[in-house]
Amino acid sequence: MITPNENNIHAEPVAPTIGFVKRAGDTGGRTADHAAWLQDMEERKARAAALEAKRQANKPQEIKVELSDVDAALEALSAAADDFDATHLKPNLPLIESKRIVAELTARLAEEQAKLDAIERKGDSIQRLTHSVRQAESQLQNLVSKAEAEEISRLAKEHYGWPIPHSKISSEMKREFALHATVIAFKTFYIPRSIVHPGQIPSVELLQSQLQLVGSKLAALRERLETLKVP
Repeated sequence: MITPNENNIHAEPVAPTIGFVKRAGDTGGRTADHAAWLQDMEERKARAAALEAKRQANKPQEIKVELSDVDAALEALSAAADDFDATHLKPNLPLIESKRIVAELTARLAEEQAKLDAIERKGDSIQRLTHSVRQAESQLQNLVSKAEAEEISRLAKEHYGWPIPHSKISSEMKREFALHATVIAFKTFYIPRSIVHPGQIPSVELLQSQLQLVGSKLAALRERLETLKVP
């Protein structure tokens, strides 16, 4: 059924819908409401327009080859030929340069990762101070032990009249030389190590106190060694 419109004035008139009749009917003999009639007509037009749009969307598309598409394919083919002529049997400079940059960045990344790992291993300020105290305690004990062995070797040289390697001195003579005042004096440089149970975090005051104590013992040991080395 064709709906009358401004483009088709000769079309047959459209019968009103049931909904329109119900809305616009007047049992009193009066004419239908004009506004309701216009609304009904607009709804019909909207439905017709929607159907037409759907029909156009489903309409088969016309197959058409654009000359511009052919030109683009020809240009791409020409560029490929030019690239081959310019680069065939020649070093691939972009590839070489890109590999060089990647290699440099990879090496730099490994270097920075190593730095990061070292920083993380050191931990926070308390962990670093704890490590420094432990290391200083070990160094002090090792230096005092070496100083004792050196003094025993010096006493053995004076006793026998010639240098004797420390490993060649008998255990009995070592015990005897260890009772000498110059050897016993080194015992005063030993300090008890700061003991912290596993999982326990030492206090900052304890760490700082131990660090100062180790430092004072190292300074005194150096002064003692200087005195012994003076002829």
